[in-house]
Amino acid sequence: MQPVRRKNPFGITKAVDLNNEQIEQLWVEMVIDDSRIKPEFDHPASPMPTYILGAKGSGKTHLMRHQSFELQKLRYIAAGKTIADGIRDDGYLGLYVRCSGLHSNRFSGKRQSDEVWTQLFSFYFELWLAQHALRLLCEIIANESEQVDLEITAEIITLLDKKPTEDIKSLSDLSAFFAEQQKKLDYQINNCLITGVLDPDIILTAGNVIFGIPKIVSEKISFLRDVLFVYAIDEFENLTMAQQIHVNTIYREREPPSTFRIGARTYGIRTYGTNSAGEENLKDSEFTEIQLDSKLRELEAQYNAFSRSLVTKRLSQLGSSDAGQLEQHFASFDGGWRSPDWLEVIDSDSRERPHFKTLQQLVTKHHDDLSYPEILHAFSKPESPVLEKLNIMLFMQDWAKGRDLSVSFKRVAAEMSAFIKGEADGERYKQALGHYAGDLSAQLLRDARKPQNYGGIDNFVRMSAGIPRALLTILRSVFEWASFADERPFEGGLISLRSQQKGVLDASDWYFSNMRKAGPDGIVIQAAVERLANIFRINRFSDKPVEISLCSFSVSEREISDEARRVLGLAEARAFLHRIPGGQKERNSEDVTAKFQLSPMLAPRWDLPLSRRGVVTFSAEEFNAIFDASRDDQYQQLLGGWRSKVNAPFRRASKQAGAQIGLFDD
Repeated sequence: MQPVRRKNPFGITKAVDLNNEQIEQLWVEMVIDDSRIKPEFDHPASPMPTYILGAKGSGKTHLMRHQSFELQKLRYIAAGKTIADGIRDDGYLGLYVRCSGLHSNRFSGKRQSDEVWTQLFSFYFELWLAQHALRLLCEIIANESEQVDLEITAEIITLLDKKPTEDIKSLSDLSAFFAEQQKKLDYQINNCLITGVLDPDIILTAGNVIFGIPKIVSEKISFLRDVLFVYAIDEFENLTMAQQIHVNTIYREREPPSTFRIGARTYGIRTYGTNSAGEENLKDSEFTEIQLDSKLRELEAQYNAFSRSLVTKRLSQLGSSDAGQLEQHFASFDGGWRSPDWLEVIDSDSRERPHFKTLQQLVTKHHDDLSYPEILHAFSKPESPVLEKLNIMLFMQDWAKGRDLSVSFKRVAAEMSAFIKGEADGERYKQALGHYAGDLSAQLLRDARKPQNYGGIDNFVRMSAGIPRALLTILRSVFEWASFADERPFEGGLISLRSQQKGVLDASDWYFSNMRKAGPDGIVIQAAVERLANIFRINRFSDKPVEISLCSFSVSEREISDEARRVLGLAEARAFLHRIPGGQKERNSEDVTAKFQLSPMLAPRWDLPLSRRGVVTFSAEEFNAIFDASRDDQYQQLLGGWRSKVNAPFRRASKQAGAQIGLFDD
């Protein structure tokens, strides 16, 4: 009988695809010690409007929905609280809406002026938010008397510029009235291109109703008296610049007890401008800001713990009987220099290993004064291919510096012997091994035609770099491959290195395709990142890497070309590159320049390291060659220069101004 295939517990990666119960069930609290930001992760505590920004999949929607009344209510039920007691204890009421529901592209063109559309959007936006607030209040004050409902409704009606002719006696009636007004407006908007007519009846002034409702109910209802009313507006990037200006104006002129939390992708804020005499809203004056994925990357230990809890909860909520210690589910490869795992992938005879074959060719061709058999004997360590690779790399460093190689190989061999014995003379060798082990292991795997090792939960978390959806996508793909291979993932089976590698590569390809901007600029971003990654790859798999585990760079943003700066901004906004807080202090000039890391999600595409160690400093000319597609000739020259300086027989060239000195360079 064919075994029943389990549902993938990581199959749903988007918060918009989860219902309210699933959002609550899968919620994981982030443990944060920083009192400045912890409240905003737990619940909206500040009356200051807040932008929640982040890359696609960074958790903005999940966070904002978790703080909505619909989810608050579920928690009250679970805790056995009444709505009144729950809201009083929380101190806030979350009114969550998504801008995609506005279909904002309708408010333009159609033979109407921009001024008309601006006014019409203002009216429509007010109706939209007011309906949402009224629907929630109908439920929240359901236990109040009809008289209270009638009084609140009557006061809200006084906020309108034109009194309705309809007989409105309750919040429910008023909500239905606003819905009918919106429906009429929808009809006119949808037909005005054909009819050429827009004849709206604008019955209110922007801000009066959405700020007036919280004021009125907080005065009438005792348990709402000290409650913060939070208009949580998600997917703000779907609004045009003119529409964002309207919202900016509204939150600038907000009235207590109301505030705003605005969710948007990193690139989604088009303007901070307002209609208030052309003033711009200023950070920490009119609003605060949480850069979600950037903050999660800073909180590395907390993010790792959060991610593990997220995975465990997914497994337990969807019926896994064996969540346990996550590491136990994944096969691993020990790349340490003593590890016997190497002998399963590398030829047991040192003479037949690719690194010695290559060394033999280079020495024979360029140094006929040396005895290759002596070098082979000195460098061979059959039980530890990693040490053999390190011996060759240190030898190559001396070659590049023009040292006497007949002395060099003997010194390296002596240092290896001292290191193995734990003697002081092996300290330099030990330090080099500590720094370059990752790159040397990568070279050994490539020489053996084996995939790079990105397996294990810690590597998956590191790859995701503060973007939980990226982590879930990795695990979704790994789970699918493991299931296909009948490995019974998370049910007592062991997920093979092969399934992990295939899943990681699928997730990396997804990230490369999914995170880019649509249209020509998306291709430009991908091309620039690929050119950058090619340089990092040349360094990693070279005879003498100039930097350790290179996946980061620094550059002076003020000196690069406008086009290169534009593409850099696009790549950062789309999370292909991550800006490193604090920048890079250059060793020669003492200047502080911007520092970036290639997203670890992209590392498997080019067999690059996940962790940031070495940093290369690009001159403006070098950076322009990489990030400006029109400079392909310069880029090809740059590639050739890199290959020459990191591979034997080495191009002897003076260091450019501002270039970083390698760890073991003189």
